[in-house]
Order: sequence, then structure tokens, then C-alpha cells
Amino acid sequence: MKRFVVTCFGLLLAIVSASPNYGQTVYQFDGDTNDDFLVAANWNDILAGPDAVPGPLDQAVINDNFVVKYDTAVATNVASLIVGADWPVTGVLGTAGTLNMSAGSIQVNGPGNAFTIGRACCAGTGVVNMSGDAALTIDGTDPTVGARDVGELNLSGTATVTSPNSYWRFGNYGHNEDIFNPIGGLEGDGLLSVADNATFNGMFVFVGDNSSVGEIRVSDHGSVILTGNLIPRPSGFQALGSAKIQMNGANATLSAVTLESASEVGEIPTLYEFNADPVFGVSPITLSNAVNITNNDLVVNLNGFPLISGGTPLLLFDAAPGQIYGTFASSAVFGSVVPHRVIYDNLTGDVSVLRVPEPTTMLLLGLGMITAICATRRESR
Repeated sequence: MKRFVVTCFGLLLAIVSASPNYGQTVYQFDGDTNDDFLVAANWNDILAGPDAVPGPLDQAVINDNFVVKYDTAVATNVASLIVGADWPVTGVLGTAGTLNMSAGSIQVNGPGNAFTIGRACCAGTGVVNMSGDAALTIDGTDPTVGARDVGELNLSGTATVTSPNSYWRFGNYGHNEDIFNPIGGLEGDGLLSVADNATFNGMFVFVGDNSSVGEIRVSDHGSVILTGNLIPRPSGFQALGSAKIQMNGANATLSAVTLESASEVGEIPTLYEFNADPVFGVSPITLSNAVNITNNDLVVNLNGFPLISGGTPLLLFDAAPGQIYGTFASSAVFGSVVPHRVIYDNLTGDVSVLRVPEPTTMLLLGLGMITAICATRRESR
């Protein structure tokens, strides 16, 4: 009988060779020449092949604390892109990586979670910064930002992310999901930030899955446009982890079909924060169907915006008529006015905030009305 000794390298070779999902070769960025993504010498074939820029059948891995630039107006197609990872040997711990795109485009053609930022705990932070007219296209169904560590996807300028068939996760595995790591838990924490005139196009988005932390932040003229639903905390009751949606200024866009955001008792409530432009107000979240904000928290920072007592309500959520479900567990308005009331207008599908008169104001109004009535009676005698 022959005996076989399987080395770590042999096992890795077997895994890579047997898996058609993410491509035939894994290239790890090693920065031998500089920090340029498009220089072949900066990539190491972990199976000891020649250096090459990853191509349509290849996996590209950026970790080991490298900060990589992509600043040339060319198009690259890869099977997988992982930033902040545990390669070349898979396991519990990862190392950090950063990709800065300011021009050109990358298409990730692999299925599933072929695009992942912050894949491995617990020093594997991944960051992708997109600016200028950089473009990223994701063909896979399950891209993840903050899978087991901190992950950030930051869009500015006129950068675009296009992913028509995707179920994104911003924050995936948090502390309650730790079954292998003896040092205290996974650290899934995902952020999507879209600012300036950048655009993020997707289908479904999950925020803060499996006791992780997740945040969506939309600012300036940035747009997050979903053809499916926005779903914070999708995995049912989780005592740990949290989700936050932040809208900044009056020109941002966040649209989806349905907002499924009910928080269960004992969870950290999902937080919706609106930071107003002092002149033009806030950017409402738009739903073509329903909004469910049961037991969520609401914060509105007016920043000097003059919410007038008894005037036009400040629109926060614009859903379909008759499609408001639940109410906020708490609401707070900060800035030039504190007394407020949240209005759930199910007839129109609008959730708004309205300033209400303070008690002293109501008293003065009441005294003024009494005085006017008495004066009218005296004149009529």
C-alpha cells in the first residue's frame, strides 16, 4: 500500500485546482516594483508560475498591508477580487489590504462572493476607495463588504458600482457567529459610503447580517439605487450587531422596492439618521412598495434648517400609499427645534417629522385667542 503525505502546499494546490468558481490561478499582490495594480511584476502566482496581472480566469488578492493604486483608464476583467484576506493560506486570521481606484474599470466575473472586502478576521481590514470616473462591475450574486473583519466600499467623484444580480452584504459575520476563533469573536463590519456624484446600483442589500455591524451612508448627490429590497438585520433575532442608514444633505438618493427593517425586542434597534442641509432640508428614502420601521430608532439633525411649527412636515420616507408598517421605538430631533412629532400618513405612504408648539407657545396662543374673543364681545355690546 502506498502512503501519501499531504503538505500544506499540496492541499492548497488541490483546492485551487479543484475549484472552478473563482478561476484557475490565484495572484497575490506583492509590490515587487511599486504599488500599481496594472504592473505584472507586482503580482505573485502562489503556485510559483510567472508574474502576471490577474485576468478573466484568475483570482486577485490584495492583503499583507499593501495599498494598491489603479489609476489608468483601462479595463481589467478578473474572476475574483478579494481585498483584506487570509491568502495565501486560508484560515482564521487575515491581513489588511487597500485598493484605490481613480480611473478605469474592473469587472469581477466570478459567481457567488467572488468580490469580498474584509474577508478574514482579525487583522484583515479591507478598503476599496473609488474616485474620479472609476467603475466596478460585479457579476456574482453575493458580494460582501465586511465579511469577517472591517470592510469599506467608498465611492466619490463620479465613480460607479454596477451589480444587477447581486445580494450585497455590508457586515456578514459578527461575534455570535464565532465557532473557530478562540480570541473572542469575528468582527464583521461593513460600510458603503456614496458621496459627490457617485452611483451604486444593485439588487438587494443586507445590512448587519449575523450579529455583525453594517452601515449605508449616502451624501451630497450620491445615489444608491436598488431594484430589490433594502433589508437591515436580515438573519432574525441577534442580540449583538447593529445596522445604520444615514442620509446626509438634501440631494442624496436612496431608493429600493421595500424597506424591511423591523427590529425585534432585545436587539439593538436599526438607526435611521437624517442630517439636514440648513437651507434645503433632508433627502428622503424612497420605496416603490412598503416601508417597515417597527421598533427602529430615528434621529434628525436639523443643523439650522428652520422646521416651522405647524408648517409643512419634513418628509423622511416616501413609500407607496397604504404601505407603512410599524412605528419608531424612539425619535429625536436636534438643532433649532426639539419639540416634534413623527407623522405616519398611511394614506399617502409618507413618514415625516413635524414641529409641534411648545407648551408656553400653546399657552400664549390660548391667551391670545381668549383676549381676541373677549374684545370682540365687548365691541358687539
